[in-house]
Amino acid sequence: MFSLKSYKPNVLTAFGIIFLISAAIVPIQNLIVWGPDFVYHFYTSSEITAEKISIGVIVLGIVFILLSFRKQIHVE
Repeated sequence: MFSLKSYKPNVLTAFGIIFLISAAIVPIQNLIVWGPDFVYHFYTSSEITAEKISIGVIVLGIVFILLSFRKQIHVE
């Protein structure tokens, strides 16, 4: 499918990594401040919370990184 030897990072890789890092901050911060019981409640409640949005941002970051592995078409 792809080879890591020929892979060159591009802007999608950068955006994907930034999204993953920024999305991981919220759950880690809430684990430290509130503890695992409250964080579990934040994930399972019916309300829209920052933790649920961070899951979407993590998925978006993974999609960006996977898209960055596609063969790039350069116009010369």
